[in-house]
Amino acid sequence: MKHHTNMRNRLTIGKFKLAWNLKTAGLLIGVAIVGIAQNLPPGQLPPRPAPPGELGPPPVKPGKIANPLPPKPEIPAPSKAGENSPTFTTNTKLVFAPTTVTDNGNYVDGLKPSDFQLFDNDKLQKIESDLTDQPVSVVLVIQANSEMAPAIPKLKKAGVLMQGLVTGQEGDMAVLAFDHRMQVLQTFTNDPARIDDAMQHLTAGSSTAALIDAVLKADTMLREHDRQNSRRRVIVVLSRNVDKGSGTTIQEAVHRMQFDNISVYCVNISKFLLYFNKQMDYPRPEYGGQPAAAVPNLRGNGTVTDTNIVQQQDGNWLNAVPPVYRSVRDLFKKTPAESFTIFTRGPKARMYDFARLDGLETAITDIGKDINSQYLLTYTPNDANEPGFHTIRVEVNRPRVNITTRPGYWAGGGAQQ
Repeated sequence: MKHHTNMRNRLTIGKFKLAWNLKTAGLLIGVAIVGIAQNLPPGQLPPRPAPPGELGPPPVKPGKIANPLPPKPEIPAPSKAGENSPTFTTNTKLVFAPTTVTDNGNYVDGLKPSDFQLFDNDKLQKIESDLTDQPVSVVLVIQANSEMAPAIPKLKKAGVLMQGLVTGQEGDMAVLAFDHRMQVLQTFTNDPARIDDAMQHLTAGSSTAALIDAVLKADTMLREHDRQNSRRRVIVVLSRNVDKGSGTTIQEAVHRMQFDNISVYCVNISKFLLYFNKQMDYPRPEYGGQPAAAVPNLRGNGTVTDTNIVQQQDGNWLNAVPPVYRSVRDLFKKTPAESFTIFTRGPKARMYDFARLDGLETAITDIGKDINSQYLLTYTPNDANEPGFHTIRVEVNRPRVNITTRPGYWAGGGAQQ
């Protein structure tokens, strides 16, 4: 009985193994048939069917292999000497040299390019053009901090004066006001109405005056406005000749402007003008408004009177004088206005002052005369490979004339961009 039971169990296990082997074999045969039908590589299973509600993989088109291996990169054949070598292109910088010629203070007109000789690093250059009517682009930079409050009403008239006397009909102008902020009141335009409207938004701000940062901002505005370097670029600054709070050094600003062919005209607004036109605050009452009889008499000789209070005041009449002597130390170092003028227009270039309320018109008129009387000499330097500072020297075949031009510009190594 036990023997028959063991035999029956072995037959059951054998049938189970046979069925499992047949099922596995059938599955493998089915996979092979599907793989052959779908052109799958040997050993690769077909994609799993997507469950209900889920998108499945895209069908494989007949005749194409799914998941093909990436093609091997082709190795180019070695080129011959001189073939397929990298090519570098460079643009040579056109240098502008605005030049003023005067004789006993009078502007000399009517000169031709043949009357000039221009030297770059003492090397004679070929003057390509003499443009006296090239359009001008100007950024009017105005200090608009709390110190300038007395002059703000007068400065609001500067925009129309600039448009009429400096830029001319073909020129355009932008307006930039600054304290610790840089406020573009007007982008470049030649519409007098828009310029005047922008100037009416000029208001006094904080006590900071980031003069150097403002001039560098104006440089950026001109460079972006005149990307083809086809206009005369001018910055006119109406401010005090003091910088308060700039993050840029004067050397960085000067180098940038020399490279960008920019001329800077500075109109220094006198501290005397600001002080004597300042609206004085209403004086505070003595001792907080207490009556004289209530003020303790430290001398112990009776009741204090109003006369005693006036006699005991320790005010000094010298406080009414602007603290000029505190600024004496500024005379022993180069101011921002001096640096901008000398290094963008030349050591003989004029700096302007605005010491009276009617002096603004005179200063802007003189600036317009200087700009419109310049000879704009342009040339492509034949020594552009020389890095560092390039000196510019201009000579005229006229005796006893005064020549004013920019001292030079900074250049990098190789061709200039």
